[in-house]
Amino acid sequence: MSASTSRGGGGSSSGASGSGTKSRGSGSGGPCGACKFLRRKCAPGCVFAPYFDPDQGATYFASVHKVFGASNVGKLLSKIPVHKRLDAVITICYEAQARMRDPVYGCVGQIFTLQQQVLFISNLQLRLPVI
Repeated sequence: MSASTSRGGGGSSSGASGSGTKSRGSGSGGPCGACKFLRRKCAPGCVFAPYFDPDQGATYFASVHKVFGASNVGKLLSKIPVHKRLDAVITICYEAQARMRDPVYGCVGQIFTLQQQVLFISNLQLRLPVI
């Protein structure tokens, strides 16, 4: 994953790369990570190329493909304005990885767990004597 996609120091990696403006195709040294995973030639206008790099992109795209399907994600990305696609790809990767860990609740299960931890900590703070 590119260092430019690290968000907020949360420690989770999305697999999305770069700025979302570079385009890869058959002329620039090989397929993007998505096309590499799908074992197909990367077309010059590949919707996945700016977001799934050739090195680690195939690993992250595997979960996206398994959960949502390459065709569905490709259609979704083609309907989203270009300037919003990077955020969409990061979100899709995060949700796909969450669905791989928890097929029923996905990232909602993680949100619920965090809410429970906040409630637990706030209850502990209420019980502590004020000094």
